[in-house]
Amino acid sequence: MRECGTVVSAADGRVSVAIVPSESCATCGACAEGAGGKRLLESIVDTHGARPGDTVEVETPAAARRRAQRLVYVVPVAAVVLGYLAGFLLANWVQLAPDVAGAVLAISAGAASLVSLRRYERSFEGAEVQARVRAIIARGRSRFPGDSGED
Repeated sequence: MRECGTVVSAADGRVSVAIVPSESCATCGACAEGAGGKRLLESIVDTHGARPGDTVEVETPAAARRRAQRLVYVVPVAAVVLGYLAGFLLANWVQLAPDVAGAVLAISAGAASLVSLRRYERSFEGAEVQARVRAIIARGRSRFPGDSGED
């Protein structure tokens, strides 16, 4: 998938890009929601030397989308179901009602899976699945936040 956007920050070969998502991009969930309907893609690999204000084309490999979908949908649901079953089966041992123990363990397992996924995502450095700057479309005039670019 390819999207165009504006670089908002750049450091150490990575950029953050504000985009207005297309229909196919809008439901992905890989970026943070920003003001005015824009979304922010963070930590995008940049080998072109993009700077804040530049308009760039960002490419996300299909493998990254499939991996993200599996992780975001399957892992937390499996953790909640397994947590509930474990709590339900261990309820007599901890002397709680089976539904209460199941609910507590399900919520705990779901939260733990989300935290684990976040840590895993940050540590994953596989270049074949990372979003990257494909091209710089236009160089921006403004180099500093708040600078209107007027001379």
